Amino acid sequence: MTVEITCYGGVNEIGGNKILVSDGDTKVLLDFGAGFSEGLDYFDSGIDPRHVNGAGDYFEFGLLPELPGLYSETSLKNTGLRHAPPEIDAIILSHYHSDHMGRISLVDPDIPVYCGATTALIHQASSASGGSSLDGREIRTFRTGDRFKVGAIEVQPVHVDHSIPGAYGFVLQTSEGPIAYTGDFRFHGPMGSMTDDFVEAAQEARPVALITEGTRVSTGDKKREMGEAEVAEETTRLLEANPHLVFSSFRGNDVDRVLSFYRACEATGRRLVVSMKVALLLEELKVDKRLKVPRVGRDVSVYLRRKGKGGYDDSDYYKWERRFLDHGFTAEDVKKQEGKVLLHLDRWYLPELIDIRPEKGGVYIHATTEAFNEEGEQDEKIIRNWVDHFGFDYHQIHASGHAPMERVGGLVNRIGGKKVIPIHTGRPDMFRKLAKKGDVVLPTKGKSIPL
Repeated sequence: MTVEITCYGGVNEIGGNKILVSDGDTKVLLDFGAGFSEGLDYFDSGIDPRHVNGAGDYFEFGLLPELPGLYSETSLKNTGLRHAPPEIDAIILSHYHSDHMGRISLVDPDIPVYCGATTALIHQASSASGGSSLDGREIRTFRTGDRFKVGAIEVQPVHVDHSIPGAYGFVLQTSEGPIAYTGDFRFHGPMGSMTDDFVEAAQEARPVALITEGTRVSTGDKKREMGEAEVAEETTRLLEANPHLVFSSFRGNDVDRVLSFYRACEATGRRLVVSMKVALLLEELKVDKRLKVPRVGRDVSVYLRRKGKGGYDDSDYYKWERRFLDHGFTAEDVKKQEGKVLLHLDRWYLPELIDIRPEKGGVYIHATTEAFNEEGEQDEKIIRNWVDHFGFDYHQIHASGHAPMERVGGLVNRIGGKKVIPIHTGRPDMFRKLAKKGDVVLPTKGKSIPL
């Protein structure tokens, strides 16, 4: 049998992983995500691909592979690709970030999606609060220690540390030897030892191919590595030094960041107030005994956005939101307790500051990575305009979800794949210097790499 690896995304770009592994008649996709820079020459925040056109707008500009037996009949209605019974046996999802799962909504629902048990909980929360790319899919869950077969391929999932719970790497046993896939990883997070577990499993397998991310592989990666413990410490110092409102924005499913902010609040007598979507996620994740998440109501409160013209009537809120009304902080509540609150505001919640009317001299914590494309730079500029308008100081406190270049090189050389295939990176060429072992194969989008 011939085993081939074909990268349809994540090639010379950060995110957008879509990796097809074929072993004879068996075909599995490792992730099926949306690239961060995908289609920026044609689409922006004001021009989006049309949902009504399914995969058509993506096909028009070569943003998705036109593979038969992959997409749903609905997705193909306005395209030249005819619907066919599934030819892909499974999608194996590394974690619940859009750049790894954001295009699964276009896939034929008869193709099962394998994901970690915690990812399934995050999906449930996202589905309840507005929709998930995994809606309508057959979901099969796993944990570290499990093994499962998809046709001729046996899959061993092993947890890694990342900026979202439930992240995994994989060792795939194929007819021509093992393939290791890292997903996204770091060593400096609270559970960095989980990434070591993956490295040991992959090393033991002696893979014929290693597919690895390299987000921070670049000539400009000079940042000091900050862990979540330092995020909590620096946030604590800011809270202690400022008597006014402190608010922040960060990816709501970064539970490590929620915990860091909660610990800073606990140390300074402040109350962490989060959005309803974050509250719902915390409620879903509390059933996972392996995770330590703050309890809604007891540990954190929920910010109530004014929805009705008259105020905060129950009927103005969705059913899933109503459960949080008893734990709510309104704009008026935040105003009265400015110096006792750390408020989480997603960037689209920034207009809430108009209702809160905070005193000047507060602090905004930008708890996410720096912008790395024009769209991100524009978003950051808008945030700075809001912060300046309300007279707040701007601080960035962030622990990356990705390993720095040096640690990526260390992982590659510890695992020692015969072929090293760098994806999820803007500088795959730099792996030629990083890798002391193995043959670095730079992928070309849509071109198969035989083992």
